Amino acid sequence: MKHSCIILLLAISPLVSMGQKTNLDSLYRCLDREITKSDQYIKVKQQHIDDIKLKYHRTHGDRVSRHQLAWNLFKANETFMNDSAIHYLNECIALSRQMKNSTLLQSDYTALAHQYAATGFYNEALDYLRRIDRPQLKGQQIADYYFCCSHLYGEMGYYLKDEALKQQYYGLSNRYRDSLFSVLPSTSSLYLWRKVIAATSAGYYRRAMRYCDIWMNQVEENTPEYANMAFFRSEIYKHLGNETQQKYWLAVSALCDIRNAVMDQASLWSLAGLLSQDGDLERSNRYVEYSWNCTQRFNTHLRSWLVSPILGVISDTYKTNLRTANTRLLWLTAIVSLLSIILLGSFVYVWCKKKQLSRARNDLRLINEQLSELNRQLSNNNTQLAKLNVKLSETNKVKDEYIGKFLSTCSEYIDKIDNYRIRVNRKLRANQLSDLMKMTSSEQLKQDEIKELFNNFDAVFLNLFPNFVADFNTLLLPEHRIQPDSKTQLTTDLRIFALIRLGIEESSRIAEFLRYSPNSIYNYRARIKNKALCPREEFEQHVKEIGM
Repeated sequence: MKHSCIILLLAISPLVSMGQKTNLDSLYRCLDREITKSDQYIKVKQQHIDDIKLKYHRTHGDRVSRHQLAWNLFKANETFMNDSAIHYLNECIALSRQMKNSTLLQSDYTALAHQYAATGFYNEALDYLRRIDRPQLKGQQIADYYFCCSHLYGEMGYYLKDEALKQQYYGLSNRYRDSLFSVLPSTSSLYLWRKVIAATSAGYYRRAMRYCDIWMNQVEENTPEYANMAFFRSEIYKHLGNETQQKYWLAVSALCDIRNAVMDQASLWSLAGLLSQDGDLERSNRYVEYSWNCTQRFNTHLRSWLVSPILGVISDTYKTNLRTANTRLLWLTAIVSLLSIILLGSFVYVWCKKKQLSRARNDLRLINEQLSELNRQLSNNNTQLAKLNVKLSETNKVKDEYIGKFLSTCSEYIDKIDNYRIRVNRKLRANQLSDLMKMTSSEQLKQDEIKELFNNFDAVFLNLFPNFVADFNTLLLPEHRIQPDSKTQLTTDLRIFALIRLGIEESSRIAEFLRYSPNSIYNYRARIKNKALCPREEFEQHVKEIGM
């Protein structure tokens, strides 16, 4: 997440130079995420300060080292906690006096004066500036002195109400600024910073932007220096009337401040003010709340005084929006009340219709139940009729088959009787009485005819029910299934149940046809039913259904 924000920052310069539209929404989301992680950055900063503080308290004899550690603690707290920064600068001053090091003492005075000036304690800053021995300053000390004086008098002039005094202090600030330019190299960041401010104050915004471009290329991204550059770049865009770029660079500056745990910040609450004017109150309130917490941690009245107007603007905007919301609420209440009355009337109407529909449904349900019962009865009747039709069709088929076979057999029997008559007649004519007696006393003819009768029955039956044997065996236990010697003939067991399949159920009639006693037929039937897979009482019913 952090890397994506860094990539976004790295892409700033090309976006601006190419004149592309700034993606403020993405930057705002990145800024929101960084605010949620600000406690981590503050924790890292505090740990760094605690490490230096531990070394400082452990260093006693070496005043030079102790002074350096106190100076490091001042720099660490310079934008983090103002009281601590001033405290450690006073420690530096005390150590410089103990060492009687005038050079260090002048630097300490300058730094303390600048810290007081930056945080709005102008009288204290003036007092420490008077303690500085100007002729003793050398090198960087001179630049720091001029910078402190220019900054102090410029701040004092900015907040004064008296116009004459304002111009007087601005004049002092400009003279020290010019002196600062004379001792600084034109490529230094401090030189470019003050040039940007001078050009912007004079209304030379294009020139200020050129200086700012050079300055931006010299400072490292994602540092407090980069945050400072971004803030003053936003000021140039403010004067140019480009509010989008102004917001963008304020957001970039705020991002750098948050990541470096800078508590003395101006970018975020400035951005919050712009957002409140645009009506983005939720984000504006979130940003100004974070800025206020930072200001409280830094602990200076100047920053609190600067943030207060933004809080007032947000409060006024909230009040305006609240009044608008209340007006809308009144209208909505009236509309909702009217809609409620209409809804109530609709509810009563629908309720009455629902009652009518319920009664109609009950009547329809009763009719449907009656119709369903009639349909069920009709379905049962149709089923029974279908069964009767099947049986009738089967009966007709059996009848046709057996009538045809009966006529054929009768014709054959007439021929046989006639042949038999001719043979008897011949024997009588030939006076072959012994042969005639022998021919008529034998039962072979009867046996042959019975055998042929059974063969005809088997053939006709198997023609009507070709799968009878296989279907019949499925009703028996596997070890008791019947396999006839011929596929065209039935066994006695099979003939008994073939007759039952044809509707001849009485044992006496079956016995008469098969030339057995009724008792034998009963025993055959009982023996087969004992070998059935299904219950005995259901066996013959299943036999009757074979082939249906």
